[in-house]
Amino acid sequence: MEIPALLKMGGCEVDVFCAANSWAVQNSFYDNWINAPENEDEFVEQLITLVTRGGLQYDWVIPGEDVVLELLNARITDEQLFYKMLPLTKIENRQLLGSKAGFSNLCAKYGIKTPAYLVYEEGMSASEIGKKVGFPSLMKVNSSAGGYGIFKCENEQDITAHLAKIENKDNLVIQQMIKGYDINTEVLYKDGELIVYNYSKTTVIMKEFGVSTQRLFYHNTEVEQELIKAGRSLGLNGFGNVVFMYDEVKKEHFLIEIDVRPNTWMYYGKFTGNDFSEAVRKIINKDLTLIKQPDEFKNKAITISLYKKDVYRCIMNKDLGGLMKWVFNVNNNWRYIPNYDRKLKKATNKYLYDSFMELFTHRIKKVTGTVRGD
Repeated sequence: MEIPALLKMGGCEVDVFCAANSWAVQNSFYDNWINAPENEDEFVEQLITLVTRGGLQYDWVIPGEDVVLELLNARITDEQLFYKMLPLTKIENRQLLGSKAGFSNLCAKYGIKTPAYLVYEEGMSASEIGKKVGFPSLMKVNSSAGGYGIFKCENEQDITAHLAKIENKDNLVIQQMIKGYDINTEVLYKDGELIVYNYSKTTVIMKEFGVSTQRLFYHNTEVEQELIKAGRSLGLNGFGNVVFMYDEVKKEHFLIEIDVRPNTWMYYGKFTGNDFSEAVRKIINKDLTLIKQPDEFKNKAITISLYKKDVYRCIMNKDLGGLMKWVFNVNNNWRYIPNYDRKLKKATNKYLYDSFMELFTHRIKKVTGTVRGD
């Protein structure tokens, strides 16, 4: 929902193709909205028609969700149309789009450092998996996202139990779990060249392996060469989120995920000295050099909380302390409220109010005995 503002501030004219209930149009920063059909086949057909025969010469098509990337990747066979609509300049690497196994195999192909992993094959025993990957490990279904479809395995019994629950084991990945913490790098590439990136440590999440709602941003260039290598090797061409695990024992970063789509955090790069709108302007001007973080940010650690997601987390988890941080502007939280856009702020506040009332009503029903269970 913040990406249209980021693009407009970067000098773009923005059209949004989505359904009426999408957050992508709950803002004031797009020029035109094209109402997309709910049916997947019709969605893809209408989008391709819009881009290829719609009368408008779009310079940039940005798939905003994993499911859209997967639908387009499955449908498009023409190479030039692939480069027009999908965020890669190397069609031979298209297995990166929506496939955990594809990502792991490509990293091995290009010598990109990742934790030990294997792609499950029918008949593999828990003992065999444990010997190859070790414990603890993470089991990831092929199209897992946002923490869903990811299972932690502490021992062979966990592997056996999770395998029994997973119906579709095609391209199932089991990956060594690094003892350390997540490092997120929001990125923007053009033709494989890295233009800007943020570096942050996840500090608050919705649930284990789930969506992060607060991150600590600071200056660190240790992954810069790895990001440059990944962009050029894979042919990355657009927004993305590249996730590393920092091994606290080995003092090394291991790449664990690449999502080639925009996310909410990119808008907030303007608070960290890594302005994605400035990067968009550089791309428009055909300047593909990397933005260097200004010196004033190099000794700062900046805590950023997402207003919509973090307040929602506080409501759902009954985190009164977290809510008080918003009330009393702890960590300068108020500047992350979308006051720059009245329409977006109104939609966000309505969403949070409705979430609170839904939880409150449920609690009242439990007290009165009309709802049973936890």
